[in-house]
Amino acid sequence: MPDWFETAIAITFAIGGVFFFAKYRETAAALEESERMKKRLSADLNRYRDMPRLRSLRDALVAADALPVDDEGREHLLLRDGDLQLHHLTLRRQCNAVSEGETVTYTKNGEEVVLGELE
Repeated sequence: MPDWFETAIAITFAIGGVFFFAKYRETAAALEESERMKKRLSADLNRYRDMPRLRSLRDALVAADALPVDDEGREHLLLRDGDLQLHHLTLRRQCNAVSEGETVTYTKNGEEVVLGELE
């Protein structure tokens, strides 16, 4: 086999290898981006999955006698945190209706602080 033919074959395989590894890196980067987007979207779905639970919590805390009450008048509630661990909350209800335009304040470190609405 002539030397020029062996050199041409070696150069052809080298160029093919470069294209193969470039395509491999591109595919690996696309897969990595896909995994990142999947995790982000999964976190978004978990947040929106909690919305009915949060609405029911809001309704239970504002409505009358929606939560189980023990003999001492405390209300009991089971909630999951961000890590999906279950927590038992014991509440003593003091619910006051607020009229439009009225500001609600509480004392923190000896100063009056305006309470913002939970969104």
